[in-house]
Amino acid sequence: MEENISTVMSWFSSPVYSRYWQHYQQAMAWHQRHQRAYRKALEAAYGHTHSQKHHSNSQRYADWNAGQEDGEDGDEESSSDSEIECDVSNMEISEELRQYFAQTEKHKEELKKQQQIEAEEHDSYVPADQDLRSSSWRSSMAPPAERPGERRGSEMKKLYGKDAAKIQAMEAAIQLNFDRHCDLKQPKYWPVIPLKL
Repeated sequence: MEENISTVMSWFSSPVYSRYWQHYQQAMAWHQRHQRAYRKALEAAYGHTHSQKHHSNSQRYADWNAGQEDGEDGDEESSSDSEIECDVSNMEISEELRQYFAQTEKHKEELKKQQQIEAEEHDSYVPADQDLRSSSWRSSMAPPAERPGERRGSEMKKLYGKDAAKIQAMEAAIQLNFDRHCDLKQPKYWPVIPLKL
């Protein structure tokens, strides 16, 4: 029985998991360095009292700190952290960096335009549970810019010449017949789903 417990408790010390524990130790070391740098930044910005207050609030993660602070293996890093200063007041921006920023801004504008176009297209989609004919009327509340049928009449004259009126009347009769059958039967439209998932 005691052997089974030791087997269960030591599964994580198997050599198979050594790489995981190595990464874990590296992550914890980085976390410790980050905490020290953050504490120093708070001390520099707000004074020693604010840092003390913040440190007391982070005691719930004390078990993370236990393994790292016992050896104090990060002391050389903490002393070098305090020496690092970054003065950007006299920093020169190269032409390449300016071009990069300009290109990035251009890409952002293009992306914003593309998103607006896609949003307009998305608004024009008709949900599958709605009638296609009723939704087409909701999009055109403004009065027409030209007389209804004027453009269609001129196109028909161009295409069919003197028989344009007869063909236009036949098309109107077919459309009226279709509309009458749709009103009687109330068919459901087959859902058309865009392939952009």
